[in-house]
Amino acid sequence: MRMWMVDPKIMCRKHLLGEHNELHKHLHNWRKKYKIDGRISGNAIEPLSYKKRHEELVLEMKRRKYNHQSPIEQPDFSYLSFDQQSVMVNKENSLQMLKERCSECRDMIMK
Repeated sequence: MRMWMVDPKIMCRKHLLGEHNELHKHLHNWRKKYKIDGRISGNAIEPLSYKKRHEELVLEMKRRKYNHQSPIEQPDFSYLSFDQQSVMVNKENSLQMLKERCSECRDMIMK
């Protein structure tokens, strides 16, 4: 799972919908209080921004006229340490990874 945390307007369809789907896919992990050490150390998740990020993605999906009918609630990450709860994704790293991995995202970023 990766939360890119970049402006959704510069993400291609695949990455926009992929991030959205992963937010939903991993909800059961958080309900079961799974550890997220790997995701935290990999700078791939921003726990306290979970619902807000979903809302940002949904706004862009609607702007693109994609169908969205799956609301989400902020998971309870209170079982995590304060340091884990408050980690922030490095947006510059995310931008760089998207540019390197995806020509469509790179084109949108460079506009």
